[in-house]
Amino acid sequence: MAGKSNQTIAVDMELKKAFQELQGKLIATTQQLKLSDAQIETLKRTKQHSLLVEKELDRLPENTRVYEGVGRMFMLAGIPEVKKTLEMKMKAADSKIKTIEGSKAYLERNMKESEDSLRELILTKQGRG
Repeated sequence: MAGKSNQTIAVDMELKKAFQELQGKLIATTQQLKLSDAQIETLKRTKQHSLLVEKELDRLPENTRVYEGVGRMFMLAGIPEVKKTLEMKMKAADSKIKTIEGSKAYLERNMKESEDSLRELILTKQGRG
């Protein structure tokens, strides 16, 4: 019995290469998606922390001396200034979350398109073989 024809070997090699490329792409995309999820969770925790601090500030009299963390030190600040900083942090977190979710959607679409193109390649090659 004769071995595989050159055409069949070429098709097998092309499919093998396409599978390897897709596998590499899927692994990279999966890692990026996990990183995105971790970043979103961190941002959500930052928002939650800011909300909790804001609630505690609401319980204090307006003229209470408070300190705001700046790097590794604390600076005396008024409650309105601290609340403004917290609000800016929450808005920045919301903005970053939207950006990350947009890139996640792009990655998921890109992954699906790669899978679909591989399926098409397989069907095309099976039609010839």
